[in-house]
Amino acid sequence: MLLLIGALAAACSSDDDGDTGDTDPTATATESADDGDGDGGDGGSGGGGGSGSATLTVDEESWSFEGIFCAFSPEEAGNDRVSFTMSATGETAEGVRTQLDATIQDPDEQGRYEGEGVIHSVSLNDVEDFENPAVAWSALTGLFGEGEWTIQVDGKSVTAEATFDDERTDDQIEEVAGSLVGTCP
Repeated sequence: MLLLIGALAAACSSDDDGDTGDTDPTATATESADDGDGDGGDGGSGGGGGSGSATLTVDEESWSFEGIFCAFSPEEAGNDRVSFTMSATGETAEGVRTQLDATIQDPDEQGRYEGEGVIHSVSLNDVEDFENPAVAWSALTGLFGEGEWTIQVDGKSVTAEATFDDERTDDQIEEVAGSLVGTCP
């Protein structure tokens, strides 16, 4: 009888609670009703998810997103290295599902948005076909990336102007101008 009760409890606790199945730690965070001052401080000000909007434009092609999720601190992001994250899912004009991620990481785990060693990244990826993606743009600064640009967080407004690489081509690194404009919930 105890085994049956334990099995039922385990089954009930594994019910889907809205998890997207994405194991990326930057895509998982807690919701908060704070005002979103974006300072990366201990107070945190997560926008949660469900509203907001963002537009990513790369090489004169644009993708729009609604139902944005934002976390403004490592506590909200659920990851000590992630100072800020914005994510959303959407579709290409052809109906291919995509994932937008804009993240500021602080390897020193201090919640910084800028400074030496802080990494800024923006990516747009096809989430249906990883081997032959319809779209795969990325921009990265810091230890592994190129260029001098940053994700600017001003309250709930998020902007970035960066140089993107088309990750569908293995033999060369493109340098294509792009921008991100978004509003966290």
